[in-house]
Amino acid sequence: MNVPASGVAAAIMFTPTNIITVSENQLHVAFDGDAVLFSNESELVFKSGGLQGYLENEKQNVENTMNEGPFKGFLDVLIKLQKKLHNKGLYKKCPIRTYLVTSRGAGCDGYRALNTLHRWGLELDEAVFVGGADKGPSLQRIKPHIFFDDQQRHVDAALEVGTVACLVLSPN
Repeated sequence: MNVPASGVAAAIMFTPTNIITVSENQLHVAFDGDAVLFSNESELVFKSGGLQGYLENEKQNVENTMNEGPFKGFLDVLIKLQKKLHNKGLYKKCPIRTYLVTSRGAGCDGYRALNTLHRWGLELDEAVFVGGADKGPSLQRIKPHIFFDDQQRHVDAALEVGTVACLVLSPN
């Protein structure tokens, strides 16, 4: 399979056999962090240095902003649209909700993800840190219309709970 050039967001969409009933009043969009909203630099560190190398890298870089991933621009557009709707008085009943559902933990690595989003000026409605656990239960609770992740196992977990999922293609 050919992977798109750098700067081009691409994903393969999978539809579950039984799609869960989702909100008809709000669009729920969920994103993974690494290699989706953020670059895949942390995943590469994990692959080469294992969990210990990854955690040390995150601790050393906790205050540093991560590089942009392929779907950061899409999230940026969703949040700008959200803000326009908020300005029209639709803050509590905004028809768009955005979520970060990440394998990162709630320690330094989770802080770095939130810090990066904050520095980019992006505010998600909810962030879920599963700390390496299965994302299926969190997705089942959120009931997103669509979920973007770069790992097949997380896409499969989304499909198992009835969520449309997109496998984000990565050049590495």
